[in-house]
Amino acid sequence: MKPIERIAIYIHFKKISPHAFEKKIELSNGYFSKQLKHLGSVGSDILIRIHQAYSDVDILWILTGEGQMLKEETQHSLQIDNSILEDFTNKYANENKKLKKLENDFDKLQTSLSDKEKIIALYEFMLNGNPPITSSSSSVVKRMDA
Repeated sequence: MKPIERIAIYIHFKKISPHAFEKKIELSNGYFSKQLKHLGSVGSDILIRIHQAYSDVDILWILTGEGQMLKEETQHSLQIDNSILEDFTNKYANENKKLKKLENDFDKLQTSLSDKEKIIALYEFMLNGNPPITSSSSSVVKRMDA
């Protein structure tokens, strides 16, 4: 699990909206969501801002996943229910797997559609004798006897 995913777990646990989180640590709108979607990396400057704004989270846990999400003194005052955190983590991992599969399926469907468009253009050329109309994303079909 990457640091950006652990930050998402913390945000969910604290019931903070991504927008409120971005605003508090002075990130641009949508930055966190974009980083999470692409599993981007988190720079040291952002980690410092998180540490300053959310002193209860353990930065070592965000970086490595080692230890507890919340610092010891915070844990005693909040009485974390680990089963809730574990449940969310499992749900997040499962949803992430589903999303990756859907993205993969979408890419395959786009490739298949592109191939079928090329076949249709070729059939139209064979029937009409007119060069096919191509979009910028598909290849040009040339006559073999030319």
